[in-house]
Amino acid sequence: MIRFALAIAVSSVLAAPLVAQDVDSIAGKRVVFLGDSITQAGGYIGFTTYYLEKLNPKKDFDIIGLGLASETLSGLSEDGHAGGKFPRPCLFERLGRLLEKAKPEIVFACYGINDGIYQPLDKDRFAAFQKGVTKLIEQCKEAGVKHVFIVTPPIYDFSPKKDEFNYDSVLTEYAKWELTLKTPGVHVIDLHTAMRTAREGRTTPFSGDKVHPGDDGQLLIAKTVLAALGVKTPDETLATIKADPLFKLVEQKRGMRSAAWMKHIGYIREKTVKPEPLGTVEADAAKVQEKIDALRRKE
Repeated sequence: MIRFALAIAVSSVLAAPLVAQDVDSIAGKRVVFLGDSITQAGGYIGFTTYYLEKLNPKKDFDIIGLGLASETLSGLSEDGHAGGKFPRPCLFERLGRLLEKAKPEIVFACYGINDGIYQPLDKDRFAAFQKGVTKLIEQCKEAGVKHVFIVTPPIYDFSPKKDEFNYDSVLTEYAKWELTLKTPGVHVIDLHTAMRTAREGRTTPFSGDKVHPGDDGQLLIAKTVLAALGVKTPDETLATIKADPLFKLVEQKRGMRSAAWMKHIGYIREKTVKPEPLGTVEADAAKVQEKIDALRRKE
């Protein structure tokens, strides 16, 4: 049942002509994924990269995950966030450095779940999110980014009782607005609808805390992104994917590059992480890529 729901959810993305792109639009180009803790966790980036590498053995991919937990585009933060220790970080504190240092040609950005501050829909908060999305697109284009993929927010995985506030209704409105974007070079991937469709076919939530999806949820996000790029993924279990030596190498490379590039760019969250030299990570990652390529040639 879960696999069936996943297939239906992803096929709904394929059926909607929202992204006129394919794998060639990102192959051989520097790709950066931006977002909050769901992106920083890296699961969907790892699954996405794994299938791109596995299914396109003659193409090269340069993907860096640069998500930051708690981050917003709106610049808003609720009172007492993180027990009052620090306000939510805002992408624009680091975006300029990120674009200058990483020089991405392609950007995927998934925000929104933190931007509504887990409160009912409010016109001022909504406007702050809209302004943030617009600013992200403008700054990316000014920096020479060729394509910006806006990924609508994931669901707030909550089953409310009658008349109980459901924060997911806010995210639904944010997603609807993003789907109206008609900017050249900007493509919208409707994760929210795909995830809601898949959730309705399940008896268990994707997320134990309503926000952070587990591995199956991360895989759904990856398959939604891949579907928007025209990539058809095989129907296989998480255990099968994780047992693949290729996946393990892809995850190794993803983790080392993400950690090093985050420090290289610097950010402010519970503390200030000042930019530092990138070091040998790219050389180390290239060695892992050689092993990845050796496995790809065998398949």
